[in-house]
Amino acid sequence: MPEDRSAREPERHASESKLPVVRGTRKWFLALLAGGAALVAAVLRLGLGGASGGGSSRSLGGLGSDWPVLSVERELPHVPAEQWVIEVDGLVENPLRIDHARWVTLPRLHETEDFHCVEGWSVDGVGWEGVSPGVLLREARPLSQAAFVTFHAYGGTYADSLTLAEALSSETLLADTLDGRPLPPPHGGPIRLVIPSQLGYKNVKWVVMLEVTKQRAIGYWEQRGYPAEAPI
Repeated sequence: MPEDRSAREPERHASESKLPVVRGTRKWFLALLAGGAALVAAVLRLGLGGASGGGSSRSLGGLGSDWPVLSVERELPHVPAEQWVIEVDGLVENPLRIDHARWVTLPRLHETEDFHCVEGWSVDGVGWEGVSPGVLLREARPLSQAAFVTFHAYGGTYADSLTLAEALSSETLLADTLDGRPLPPPHGGPIRLVIPSQLGYKNVKWVVMLEVTKQRAIGYWEQRGYPAEAPI
C-alpha cells in the first residue's frame, strides 16, 4: 500500500471540474517579466508547463482533459509502461537499471498537491502516486562529491536538474499515476517528475534517467533564460 502524505499534511482540495485556476501574477513571475519581457513572450509562444509537442495548449479527452498540455517534444513517446526503464547513473557507487518488474516492487507514495505553471495557471488538488526518487538514489549511493541530480526525458530533448537535497525530499515524486489512474502520456506517462514546491517546467515528463553530478546541469528552459530554481 502506498504511503499517503495527505493523511499527514493538510490536503489541498480539488475543484469539482479541475478547470485551470488562474491565480493572478505571482511576485516571482513579475520579477521574471521585468527582467526579460521580450524573452518571456517568445518562450511562452512555444509553450511551457512541464517538459512536454508543439508548444500550444491542447486538451486531452478523459482524464485531465481540462488541464493544459504543453510540450517542446515533436511527439509523445510510444513506449508502454511495461517496457519503460529508468536508469540511475553518474556519481554513484551502484548504477541502477530499473525495469517495470522491479519498479512495481518499490515502496509507493501518494500525495495531493496543487500544480502551478509559470504561465500563471494552476490546477488544484492533483492526486499523484509513484515512487520517491530518494528510494532509487539511496540504493544507488551517491558519492561524497555528488550535489545535483539531472532528470532526463525520453528522446533526449528535455532535461532539468534539482539539488540532491531536493531530489531526496519527501515531497518529490516519480509519479506513474494521476488521480488514481495510470498517468497518460500527454501528462508525462508512464513516469514523470513531480516537485510541488517548484513551477511546472521543473517537473520533467517521461523520465528515463537520473544522472547524479557534482555541478548543476543547465536545463532546457534555463538555457533559454529561466532560473534554475523556480519556487512557488
